[in-house]
Amino acid sequence: MKSAMQLCAVLLSTLAFAAGASALEIALSNDDGWDAPGIQAMKTALEGAGHNVTLAGPLDEQSGSSAAGNFVSDLVIKKESPNEYSVATAPGTEGAEPATSALIAIGIAKEANGGVAPDVLVMGINTSANIGAATQFSGTVGGTIAAIANYLNGSLPAIAISTDEPCDTDDPPGGDLAACEAANEAHFADVASFVAGFISHLETKPEFLANEPGLLPPGIGLNINYPPVGAEDIKGVSLNVQGKLWVRRGTPLALDFGCFACSAIPVGASSPGGIRGAGTDPTPDVPGSDAASFNAGFITIVPIAADYTADRSILEGFGRVIKEFNDEESDSDSGPPDNRR
Repeated sequence: MKSAMQLCAVLLSTLAFAAGASALEIALSNDDGWDAPGIQAMKTALEGAGHNVTLAGPLDEQSGSSAAGNFVSDLVIKKESPNEYSVATAPGTEGAEPATSALIAIGIAKEANGGVAPDVLVMGINTSANIGAATQFSGTVGGTIAAIANYLNGSLPAIAISTDEPCDTDDPPGGDLAACEAANEAHFADVASFVAGFISHLETKPEFLANEPGLLPPGIGLNINYPPVGAEDIKGVSLNVQGKLWVRRGTPLALDFGCFACSAIPVGASSPGGIRGAGTDPTPDVPGSDAASFNAGFITIVPIAADYTADRSILEGFGRVIKEFNDEESDSDSGPPDNRR
């Protein structure tokens, strides 16, 4: 397996469009809905770079779905326009999960390409950054995980791309919603242009990837987050680890999630529940976190895998725990010590 330091060299190298890069077959999906501005901007940029794009996204927004899938539901897949599909659960009024939509995008692209799998899945552009603790709840990242997993349509290179919108459409400056939406659309175009350029860079097969048959090593995806600033204000591209905090607009938050007085209600009664409050999380983040770099104005890239195994130090520690447990069980099975003299 290639080292993280080698991958770092690739990700931090200069981005440039590759002259003569070949057209890729790209499956495109998201969790905001098939017609959301972010995914449409991404499709425009990828097609503008000469790639063949098959878009299939949820019928409507399905954010926060993680890697949930509709494995026991019938699906309704509608062709909305050339190479664009919406994916819903039967009878067709509610969107399918993002991971499901991603797999459908891959399947349609494969069918259209004579049974050959697409070169890469792109998830996004998501309308909210997926950094730190938000990552594991993200439908955008969840679709990426579904693509790189071996047991679902075969493992495929996958890239998740997310950003925060620079303009809050719920409270547009001066009440000018049209100007706010235009600013966000321009931002999505910048983000999409970056992703198209980075994919072109991967096509050049930098040293770390020179012997890989695909754009990325098998079973590896990338979680990319682009800060809500203009292209001229980007500080650079940073290789990071996933942070441990849930950060919104630069502030680490801690949520109080639960039920209102549920322990005291009688059997058969019900009570409201959900997010009961929020405060600032004082927990220090991990060194090199994506949240810290993102908030400093860097485009962050975190290599990800569909593997929940803890790091080696934890494995080694639990190896000792289990050995001690097995030793104790062995002593117990042999019966009490013979203290007769």
